Amino acid sequence: MIKISFLAFLPLVLLMLFPTVNYASAHNNLNSDDQTIGNYEVQVATDPEIPEANHPFKLSFRVLNHQSASNILNSLNTQISEVSQFRMGVRIYYNDQLVGTIPVQSFSKGEWSTEYTFHEAGNHIVYVDLYDVGPNGTTLTYVYNITVLNVFGNIFPYIISSGGIGFAALVIWAVLTRKKIKPKH
Repeated sequence: MIKISFLAFLPLVLLMLFPTVNYASAHNNLNSDDQTIGNYEVQVATDPEIPEANHPFKLSFRVLNHQSASNILNSLNTQISEVSQFRMGVRIYYNDQLVGTIPVQSFSKGEWSTEYTFHEAGNHIVYVDLYDVGPNGTTLTYVYNITVLNVFGNIFPYIISSGGIGFAALVIWAVLTRKKIKPKH
């Protein structure tokens, strides 16, 4: 009887455990952000999600153009598309000190990535300058926060996964080792 109930209970435990392991990760968009000024939206993302100090990571940018419909009846019909070309430069600050720049460059498609390394742990402020797109050809500046940690990396998913596996092991151990105790009368 114990084996039959255990075999029926085991798939339920595994079914509850699988989503825990599958989705164990840091906040999905911790260092991903987007900001819209005027008709342009700039999206920034890091890979890995949480960069470590003194380790290179991928810093990605995407520029979108919001073209609104021409009349009020179609105002909900907004089209978003990547721009065909743009000029962009990046300034990076840490504790109000300029610690790095990415020189102004022209790009022929709507997104680009670069490899970068932060040397200090903490919050970095990234100013993205999008040139010649504002009113009368002015520069639009987008501001983002990027968090950098010392030692974090992939340890978070492993901690969450080990907690779920430990819980499952305790439940299985409790089911397997329980003894039928007869009450004393």
